[in-house]
Amino acid sequence: MKKNGKYKYTIQFGAGTEEQVRAGELLEKLGQKKSVVIVAALNDYLSAHPDLLEDHGKKIEVKVSGGYDPDQVERLIRRIVDERIADLRPDGACAESPRLFPSQSARSDAAEDDITQMLDNLDLFQ
Repeated sequence: MKKNGKYKYTIQFGAGTEEQVRAGELLEKLGQKKSVVIVAALNDYLSAHPDLLEDHGKKIEVKVSGGYDPDQVERLIRRIVDERIADLRPDGACAESPRLFPSQSARSDAAEDDITQMLDNLDLFQ
């Protein structure tokens, strides 16, 4: 609501997700200086979603995703690995770059190491 040349709002949100807690903690630290960060954040968001500025005569709906789903990431990695393996030629060379896996043994070891490393890195998304 705009009153006396200023916009004044009261906001409240839960602390049910890591994102909400992180945002709430930052706002708490800002004390009486919250508006500068909120205005900057909203303008960045509007730059990425300019359609929100258009008046469509209907209620604006904002959808926010809830971060990374480790199972989805793992499925994606497995699909990419499967596609990569399918691209390998039967003679042991890679269709895109013959120098990547010079022998069957080296190819198997390298592929196994890569897969293990990717799956170990999934912990970063939790």
